[in-house]
Amino acid sequence: MNNYPKVNYIGNKEKLAEWIIQKLPIEKGTVLDLFCGGCSVSYALKEQGFNVISNDALFSNYVIAKAIIENNNELLSKEDINVDISKENQELKYKELEFLINNLYFAEEVSELANLISISEQLDGYKKYLFLSLLRRSMIRKIPYSRMNIKWDEIKKLRDEDYSYKKYGRYRHYHNISFLEHILENLQDYNKAVINTKATCIATNYDALDCLKNLTQPVDVVYMDPPYPSTMNKYDEFYGSFDVAMSREVEIKTDLTNKNTFLENFTEIIKLCVGKTKYIAISLNNKSFPSAELLLKHISNFIDEYTLSAKEHVYKVTGKENKKTNIEILLICKMKELL
Repeated sequence: MNNYPKVNYIGNKEKLAEWIIQKLPIEKGTVLDLFCGGCSVSYALKEQGFNVISNDALFSNYVIAKAIIENNNELLSKEDINVDISKENQELKYKELEFLINNLYFAEEVSELANLISISEQLDGYKKYLFLSLLRRSMIRKIPYSRMNIKWDEIKKLRDEDYSYKKYGRYRHYHNISFLEHILENLQDYNKAVINTKATCIATNYDALDCLKNLTQPVDVVYMDPPYPSTMNKYDEFYGSFDVAMSREVEIKTDLTNKNTFLENFTEIIKLCVGKTKYIAISLNNKSFPSAELLLKHISNFIDEYTLSAKEHVYKVTGKENKKTNIEILLICKMKELL
């Protein structure tokens, strides 16, 4: 994972990805990463030579998958993004982005963003997705806590570097540098993340149920790390403004964030896996709902056998060291061949 870039994704499994892969019941083959998120597990799978289908309902995650999972060799240069955009095009794009003004960014920043999105529309192939991945990170990096659902008054307060220093002992200048500066600062890291392992890797942009319904060939493992209830799970709110800015609808059909409906909806996903995969691998932890035992109870009709692995893991947020220790659990189930 040395070449995996910084993506700023809540719940990212970057530090657990290699452990997860070590526990898989296969050493080669095809893995569907059904909720790929920041693509850390997909990336580790690709590094180790697995074929990967990297799927997510959010376009903001899909662009990462296209850029560093599906893409094997295409890189982005500074010259590629040195594109002149007409004043008319820039003004039209600015009007589309006015919802961001005094909501996430200042007016002059939205003007820059309009120009950069217009540039992205002039790019082709994987260069476009590399640029969009970099733009995505810059948009998130400029917002305190790296979440797009922070209230504007809080954003303004925390972007005041003197206030930030008094409160946190850090100036956090990265909130106030331009989008383009962020992009250029991270350009080489994203280019280094592009690797070719000769594996077949593709990115898809579906709701989980739709992804399984559209799966035309069986896979060896379906890996799942869904947005569990009682966790920071509002990914459509955290990153959905990127999708809207790119003229994409945020449409997550299968709600897995509600404690009252999670088991019913997740069981439907497991049911669809029958005949589509030999194994499922599910990440969860001891702090989340449901417990492994409750989850197994609901999916028992669709599996023949299972194993549980556990690993202590400390989550670090905003650079702080002392965070709650969680027990990460990996549930691996052998699927029934037929219902």
